[in-house]
Parts: sequence; C-alpha cells; structure tokens
Amino acid sequence: MKRFPLPDLLKGFAVFLIVPVHILETFIDYSGRESLFGKILLLLGGPFGVPMFMMAMGYFVALSKKSTAQNLLRGALIFILGIFLNIGLNFHLLLKIWTEGWKFDPLQAIFGVDIFYLAGLSIIVLAGLKSINKGQQWIALALILFVSGSTSYFNEILMATDRNYILPFIGGDYSWSYFPLFPWLAYPLVGFLFQKTEPRIRDFFQKQKAVSIAILSAIFILVVLFSKSGIETTINLPEYYHHAFPFFLWAMGVDVLWVLLLWLIVQKFREFPVIVFLRWLGKNITVFYVVQWLIIGNIATAIYQTQKLSAYMFWFVPIFLATVGLTFLFERINTKYIKI
Repeated sequence: MKRFPLPDLLKGFAVFLIVPVHILETFIDYSGRESLFGKILLLLGGPFGVPMFMMAMGYFVALSKKSTAQNLLRGALIFILGIFLNIGLNFHLLLKIWTEGWKFDPLQAIFGVDIFYLAGLSIIVLAGLKSINKGQQWIALALILFVSGSTSYFNEILMATDRNYILPFIGGDYSWSYFPLFPWLAYPLVGFLFQKTEPRIRDFFQKQKAVSIAILSAIFILVVLFSKSGIETTINLPEYYHHAFPFFLWAMGVDVLWVLLLWLIVQKFREFPVIVFLRWLGKNITVFYVVQWLIIGNIATAIYQTQKLSAYMFWFVPIFLATVGLTFLFERINTKYIKI
C-alpha cells in the first residue's frame, strides 16, 4: 500500500503529543497540572492532537475505494474496538469496583466517549456521505457549519434530558464524554471536504501565489489575535472536549499553519531520523494508541492524580519506550505472520 509522508507525519505528531497529555491528566496532581509545563503540554496536545488525527482520518475515508458496506463495517468494528479498549484500559479500576466495592459507575468507564468511539461513528457518517452521488462537498460543508456551530445549543438540550449512556456519544457536557460527535465530527468532515476539493485548492495556490500568501498571512494574524481565548479553551479540558464554534475556527487556523509547516519539513527533511520515526508512529497509530492507553490507564487507577510534577519524566520515559517497543514488536509479528 502506498504511504503518504505528510499524513503519516501529521498522525505521528498527533499521537506523540497525546501521550504526554494522558500521563499529565491521570498521574500528576493539581499543582503540576496547573503549572506552566502542564499548560504547555495541554496546548501541544490540543489543536495539534485529536483535531489533526481526525482530519487525517476523514481525508483517507474520502480517498478510500472501499464500498459503503465496507466502510460501515469498518466504522462498526472500530466502535466495538472502543468498547474493548475502554474495558482494557480500565481493567484495574473495574477490578477494584468489583472486588473492593469502589464507588464509581463502571458504565462511565466502559462507555467513556474516547477517540475510537468518535472514529467509528464518524466513519459511519462519512460512509453515508460517500454514498450520495452529487453534492458531497456542499453537504460536507453544511455539516461542518451545522455541527461546529450548534454544539452549544445541542449541549443545553441534551443536558436537560434524562441521564443515559447514549446521548454522551452525541454531545452534552457529561464528564465521561470526551469526544462526542458534537463538536468533534466537524474535524473528519473537514478532512473529507479537503480531499474532495484538493485538486482545486492546489491549483488555486499554484496560480494565485500572491493571493495565497495574503490568505495565509491573514490566517496567521487571526490565529495570533484570538490566541488568548484559544489557548484558554485548550488548557481547560472540559471546555476543550465540548468547545464551541469560535475555538473550532481558531483550531482550523492553527492546523492550516501546522500542515503547511510540516509540508515544508517533509520536503526538506523527509529522511531525517526524527521525521522517519514520527512517520512510523503515524503509520502504526492505532496500535500505539491502544498500547499506551492500556499501560497508562491501568497504572492510573493506583496513583490517580497523586504524582508530583518532578516525577513526570520518571513515568513518561519508560511508558513511552515500552509503548514504542511493543508497537514495533506487533508490527514485526504482523508483517511476518499476520499480514493485516
């Protein structure tokens, strides 16, 4: 299968930046999370993390030659994998609930709306969009504006509804709903729309270089002007998980500049060891993401938010190296024996 260096690099950076955030928010105490170092980690894991990964996913769904049925099945399987991942990463917690009577709702752990749930549901939506013969781009644009623009409204409606474990997949300010469809579906839709319009965008930027520079300059200025509110939302995790339209626009501006920067890096330093490593992470993002959560999640039950910031690297280095090692081992086994 042909690999695309830039998307692999984008995904590699995304998952690399997500791991430090997971360790910070589950291991480190309040003062450490509120420190400058903690806020920088949250910022780096914000617009450069999940939004970037979901846009890359949407791009490849649009590019895929799979049938609607195959994409629907893929989305369903990823959703089911999300259930198993949540059980796996919370196994220690679920064991404590069962054996020691810890007062915690196990369904919140099992149905905590993480990235795999979002990815599975998003692929199902995109599969339906791909099945439409005409106007896919316009429908995608309309959905982007609808999802990102109506999140606050939907959250109010959903939070006024009787509590259940279905609505958090759609939206609402539930504590266990990290990546609901509102607002996060907008990002794979952006990736989908970009792939469908990519030839025209490339042609425009090649022919209208002066206008292109002006547009990118305007995006940079707007990102800087609204950076205060954007950063404040990013480092406040409940707000980040359930952000509204202004943050979506700011994150889009940041990501446009980020993609451009990494595109330039790929052109000049494609074989630089760090770039090669990050592209490898992007290629193996699913395995890497699963492994790091299985390790971090089960350790977190024993030390949840009790560690000082000074102990951060003590946890990060071995967990990161172990995750890389296990991912590499799985890749070797898969290449030699499984070939999936």
